[in-house]
Amino acid sequence: MRRPIYKFILPFLLLCSNAMYAQYQGHVFLDLDKNKKMDDHEKGMSEIVVSDGYEVLPTAADGSFSLKRNEKAKFIFVRIPAGYKASGTHYIKIDPKLDRYDFGLLQDEKQAADKLRFIQITDTETPLYGEWIDNIRKFSQQQQAALIMHTGDICYEPGMQFHARQVNSELMGVPTYYTVGNHDLVKGEYGEKLFEDLFGPVYYSFEAGPAHFVVTPMPSGDYAPSYNQDQVIAWLKKDLALKAKDKPLIFINHDLIVGKDFVMKGKTDSIDLKAYNLKGYLYGHWHNNYSFGSREGVAVISTNAPNKGGIDNSVAQFMVIDVDKNGIRNITPKYPYLADHMALIYPQNKQMQIENGQNLEISASVYHTEKRVLSVYATRINQEGAVLEKTKLNNASDWNWRGTITGAAHMDQKQAIMLEVNYGDGTQALKKFGWDRESAPAALLQLTWSKNMGASVWKSSPLVQGQRVYVASMDDAIGGKSKIQALTKQSGETVWTFQTQNSVKQKLAYSKGLILATDMGGTVYAINEKDGKLVWKRELSGGRLPGYVSAGVVNDGIYYTGAGNYLSAIKADDGTIIWQNQDWNGGEGMPGELLVTNGYLITGANWNSLFVHDCKTGKLLWKKNDAGLRFRTGGAVADATSFYVAGLNNLFQLDQKTGAVINRTESQDDFKIMASPLLTEELLIMPTATNGIKAFDRNSLSEKWNFQTGEALIYTSAYSTPDLHKKVGTVESGIRYAAGKLFFGGLDGYLYVLNLDGSLAQKINLGTPILAEVTIQGNEVYVADFAGNIYCFAMAKK
Repeated sequence: MRRPIYKFILPFLLLCSNAMYAQYQGHVFLDLDKNKKMDDHEKGMSEIVVSDGYEVLPTAADGSFSLKRNEKAKFIFVRIPAGYKASGTHYIKIDPKLDRYDFGLLQDEKQAADKLRFIQITDTETPLYGEWIDNIRKFSQQQQAALIMHTGDICYEPGMQFHARQVNSELMGVPTYYTVGNHDLVKGEYGEKLFEDLFGPVYYSFEAGPAHFVVTPMPSGDYAPSYNQDQVIAWLKKDLALKAKDKPLIFINHDLIVGKDFVMKGKTDSIDLKAYNLKGYLYGHWHNNYSFGSREGVAVISTNAPNKGGIDNSVAQFMVIDVDKNGIRNITPKYPYLADHMALIYPQNKQMQIENGQNLEISASVYHTEKRVLSVYATRINQEGAVLEKTKLNNASDWNWRGTITGAAHMDQKQAIMLEVNYGDGTQALKKFGWDRESAPAALLQLTWSKNMGASVWKSSPLVQGQRVYVASMDDAIGGKSKIQALTKQSGETVWTFQTQNSVKQKLAYSKGLILATDMGGTVYAINEKDGKLVWKRELSGGRLPGYVSAGVVNDGIYYTGAGNYLSAIKADDGTIIWQNQDWNGGEGMPGELLVTNGYLITGANWNSLFVHDCKTGKLLWKKNDAGLRFRTGGAVADATSFYVAGLNNLFQLDQKTGAVINRTESQDDFKIMASPLLTEELLIMPTATNGIKAFDRNSLSEKWNFQTGEALIYTSAYSTPDLHKKVGTVESGIRYAAGKLFFGGLDGYLYVLNLDGSLAQKINLGTPILAEVTIQGNEVYVADFAGNIYCFAMAKK
């Protein structure tokens, strides 16, 4: 007896239907009409990698793909191939109602096969719209940046919602990608749920230009994620197996989650990233600017946020990164909020000019966040407006341009100099400056000489010894510009140059013919003052994070340097380590200066404590972290029995032996700056992050006067930002006292001289932020600014 045929066909049809339903199917196609839908006339693209976060496979010849259903999977996403961008998003959330997952691609005209420029931002942590967003968008348009990579800490629900609305691919004009930071794991069904809702999968890859990018999430954070490292590693192995072997790999995470071997580890699995041609590792998290190159040729790049000062007072910036087939080719920090910044440094008047035979030297400060400066010209104009001479200036550093004017002896007393700046987009900016060859009234300082180091100077005040001046420069871009230079005291000519492995951001020290310095990698150098040769070197930290930013100090032939468990006392003459700290660790960089006095060593760690050690033994005597001292970035000053120190909004007078509070005042001011207070007979004078400098009664700590500086050109104090629409008058330079006057530099680019009552005696526009303290020796005042300009001024005799 035959059974009805439908009894056989129906189960078969159901089986086929279930098999089809158990697949994620779709196409990757070239979206010719940009409507994000695959139309009949549009063709699929073969060999495009697609994944659900677990399986990874290439599309077929017709652009189709079919992935097995995985109940754990949340997204289907496509690896955008080089030369293309998504017409919609690179991901589609898995939905039972969807029967197709189609991804449209567009050709990206900003990409070239052999090179790529992209922008890294990180730790923006804000729900506020700021000019930095416009700067980054316009920079990408002006200077052909093909994509933006945000390396995490978009920060909590408000910040994440804001960025999804305002900092996205459509509004920024280029593909904009996001990474999960620890503060992006928020309350919800699971830690990354909100991130997924707004930005898609937490790990994925894409290709652009000659490079392969892999984006991975922070392993943990404020709330527990649903993923784990073994899961990410399992996917990563499959993704990288389908990468061309010779393509450079750029690995992205919110933190540096690998060691020196660049092996990413989970509980049971691991992957050696070097085996896949790793050439770059991008991260954020630490709110500092610290990039370095490894022995394996990997560029490890960290940047601070673009919208605020860093935790260690790193400047707000975004990073421009150029890649070629060999890896990271160039890194350029860009400082937001600046447009058509132009200042004529000299000649200004008789006190601010340098004669060179019959000629006068010209120095100008020029900067634009968004545009590339092609050329700068200086035109000399007489009182009637006639052009007398035009000269092209040479680029000396990021901000500084220099040249000469001929025939200075025949010039009229009053003239003008017009600066002409030509940009890469074909636009131009002009600014005229008056120039009077007469003496400025009541001027105290007379410029003697000026030289440029070709690299930025952070807190490295000029160290004057004998007939030489020593200064250290920094390099946050692995450009080989981190160095220590010896200059002649008489004219500033270079005597010798010593290259350091990493940036030396703080003060140099001196002991018996040796120049002593510690770089951000925790390496100590002792250099012969005469010939610049290395005498000895000690690697204290092993390159651990965070980078070292405190200023060491010499006392009785002992060099005190380091932080945490590598805080050390070292014999200056031969590098012998006398003791290392065993009592505390952790926190972030305290970018102030260590202090040795009365047998005490006072130091600290930001986000940790103020620490006081015995100088001889290294024993921790006491620590203090209450009332703002946990968040201390500056140094301390002492008298016979007390320490004076600032923390957040508080000033303290502390007993040296016990740390007991003798006196304390709470202020409306923000003291998150790198400088130490200055003590005079009657005053304690303290720089601030927002209101210039303030003087307090030394005994009562009550405010006596306030001197306001201008708005900062760059933003350094932790979390200081112009986005709050409040003045940010930051002074990072400590105050120096000489000849009855107070000397300091501001982030507004001015060198200031004040009277003891806080009234202005003289100010000079150097056009560039000044972070380092001035150095005063006898009748001479030495200044180093952020552009790497070193100045020598002579004080007029009164």
